[in-house]
Amino acid sequence: MTSDLSWTAARDEAHRQGALCAGAPVAVDLAAALGRTLAADVRAPGAVPGHDGAAMDGWAVAGDPPWRLGTAIVAGAAPSTQTLESGQARPVTTGAPVPPGTTSVVRSEDAHVDDAGRLVRHAAAARRHIRPAGEEVALGDLLFRAGTVLTPPRAALAAASGVDHVSVAVAPTVRVAVLGDEIVGTGVPRPGQVRDVFTHTLPGILRAFGADPVESLRVTDDRDATTTALADSTARLVVTTGGTAGSSTDHVRGALEAIGAHLLLDRVQVRPGRPMLLARREDTLYLCLPGNPMAAMVGMVLLGAPLVAGMLGRPAASTSTVRLAVDVPNDRPGSLVLAYVRDDHPDGVARAVPASRQTSAMLRGLADADGLMVVPTGGGTAGDVVPTLPLPWS
Repeated sequence: MTSDLSWTAARDEAHRQGALCAGAPVAVDLAAALGRTLAADVRAPGAVPGHDGAAMDGWAVAGDPPWRLGTAIVAGAAPSTQTLESGQARPVTTGAPVPPGTTSVVRSEDAHVDDAGRLVRHAAAARRHIRPAGEEVALGDLLFRAGTVLTPPRAALAAASGVDHVSVAVAPTVRVAVLGDEIVGTGVPRPGQVRDVFTHTLPGILRAFGADPVESLRVTDDRDATTTALADSTARLVVTTGGTAGSSTDHVRGALEAIGAHLLLDRVQVRPGRPMLLARREDTLYLCLPGNPMAAMVGMVLLGAPLVAGMLGRPAASTSTVRLAVDVPNDRPGSLVLAYVRDDHPDGVARAVPASRQTSAMLRGLADADGLMVVPTGGGTAGDVVPTLPLPWS
């Protein structure tokens, strides 16, 4: 078990542990693979284009004008084996295979047929307007590496190359368990209660990561109920909120021990969100987040994203940076994670201002934030560059 890791080391560990629990891939057709993560490299079974083809409507010609006209060639026709001799031309449509011996394709607007039935050029053109076979993709080219998300343009390129099926990672199933006697599901909470803000939001975040949330439930502050919520699930990932600290109502650690789960990561050197836990039992991972709303959201972005990426065989998303627009103090140990908004600057360089009204228990500042920034111990001054984490919903 590792304890009190830095936020960067914790992200690396979460990704590594997720990769150790990656499921077996499946083969699917391209339509079913859209948006999914490739589990194996994809190579081109054919060239694109598969023949020397006309890039424009016009005439395939050989030699110098004027040209004698032959029969037309249309897109979809089988490539001709008859060589186009010098002084000959054949009408072609865009994409049609040009015959051997073609020196160029003359565009429709650059030539005309004279009264003698010969093709005559009336506008000069330096380009040949021929797409050579394999210009875009050569046979056997590596199209995409394992871990790549198959977007519509990537699926289109794979199809153009002759790919029918690909191997993809199976999205990890997730159970979300929200712990706490004080949590209510509807209406305005009475004093002493709080509204459930997780069972309907965390599944959406997990889907954005590429996971498959299958269940959300609320659990009372009870050792047996917490143990059951962790153990009684076939999901490959269980995400909990609350119960990770050390009070008399915090039962997550005891429940993990009771089900035989091994703690992999215990606390992270960040505020908010320090009491985050990551554990494993056989092939199931447990991401246990604090109960305060902002702290839990920070934990989801900080550890949930690389954890799911690892389970899918994806690389962890890289962090970015932003320049501070104001001084940001941090006189306590550990990194300070803040929601920020961009402040346009006359020099064109985006700068970050901490969002107002944000603490571990608040969501107001996060609601309209552009991202999360990480301020090191000692704080930062205006002009300093600090790391940022993208928000999966923006």
